[in-house]
Amino acid sequence: MSIEWRERAGEIWTVPNLISLSRLPLVAGIAVTLDSPVRYVLFALIILSDGIDGWVARKLDQTTELGAMLDPALDKLTALIVVAILFPRLDLPLAYLVLFFARDAFVVSLAPLVPLYGFDTSKVQARLPGKVVTNLQFLAMVAMLVPAVAATETLLWALALASAAAITDYVVFVARELSGRPWVHDRRGLVAAAVAVAAAFALVVGLLLYGELADWLAALG
Repeated sequence: MSIEWRERAGEIWTVPNLISLSRLPLVAGIAVTLDSPVRYVLFALIILSDGIDGWVARKLDQTTELGAMLDPALDKLTALIVVAILFPRLDLPLAYLVLFFARDAFVVSLAPLVPLYGFDTSKVQARLPGKVVTNLQFLAMVAMLVPAVAATETLLWALALASAAAITDYVVFVARELSGRPWVHDRRGLVAAAVAVAAAFALVVGLLLYGELADWLAALG
């Protein structure tokens, strides 16, 4: 076990993994340069590192198990830190963070299914609705970086809709993976389940942000 651990720890020094880890000092740099245009350069470098680490791993034949786990973990950690740094500048209610992280919180909640059922969560992360959420999260972080309050608010509400669709899709997908019951594979049963999940999500958002939603819709009108 100790030999295996040392081998995994040694993988950290590969070029692609070091590129991935470079996001952390870049994020720290954003915290220091919040009032300087340098923050845009640092954010661009974060995006660049996220885009090229996998390519470098394949090019140099340095793909590792550690890298496969490190890259998505750093993606989530980077987003968490960036939002924690930038969000207070917008003077928006903290409840808006529910809209940003709802999909991620749900995916984390799937973790107990892994030891219980041997469920492969990587299948969930690769689904199209989840990719839409990820892209909207990126755009929201760009708007926070500017900072553009109205654009951020609009993108967060778009994230709410996308997250509701993604969570509904995940629930249906997981139910199909884990259950052989007929209703799970019947279209009407799945539609009913989807409506129930979407309604529950809408209720949570409504309770937390009813006033803000009403003001946002009024502003759009």
